[in-house]
Amino acid sequence: MTPYVPTVIEQTSRGERAFDIYSRL
Repeated sequence: MTPYVPTVIEQTSRGERAFDIYSRL
C-alpha cells in the first residue's frame, strides 16, 4: 500500500503516469 508513491509521480510527471501505475497494480 503506497498512496504517496503515485502522488509523487503525478507531481513529477502529470497524472496519466500515476493512473498507469494504479492500473498495473
